[in-house]
Amino acid sequence: MKWVTRAHVHVDRVACPWLICRFIDPKAEFKFVIWPGYTIDAKDGIPFDFPDMDIPFTHQENKCTFEVLLDNYELQDPVLKDLALIIHGADVVRDIDKSPESRGTELILSGLAYINDDDQQAIASGFRIFDSLYAGLLLRRLRQEFKETLEQMSREDTFQFLFTKVRERLPDTIQGELRT
Repeated sequence: MKWVTRAHVHVDRVACPWLICRFIDPKAEFKFVIWPGYTIDAKDGIPFDFPDMDIPFTHQENKCTFEVLLDNYELQDPVLKDLALIIHGADVVRDIDKSPESRGTELILSGLAYINDDDQQAIASGFRIFDSLYAGLLLRRLRQEFKETLEQMSREDTFQFLFTKVRERLPDTIQGELRT
């Protein structure tokens, strides 16, 4: 699949390519165009996160593009739902405080466009950030799930136990990145 969005990536335009590559199409390609001023053509790919355009993948009904993609592709992973709350807050200014992690996520992702040479490089850097966020949210869930078991373990045993559980439950597309 080919996708096209606005240049100078920010929250949704880093989160969506990550979501697409990790959960929808690992071989997806992305094109970034200067907006406004560029006329989208079908050969450019599937447009996403263009404001004021009548396209399926953009902000809709108080949802950011990441949330719209989750709904459209019926991705039910509870960790992705947790991540969506953070992304929503980081991308929708009026909702920045709906998740305690949103402000930090917005701050980190804002810098990507400025420390990388282009948008392709920025999303590649962002993928590692989102892989880490996903793993951290998974870890949070595992700590809750195994709370009683973990209370009986030493610090080292706790780490090893959780390390194994996180690695077992990470999606294959993230696992593959850990090997490279």
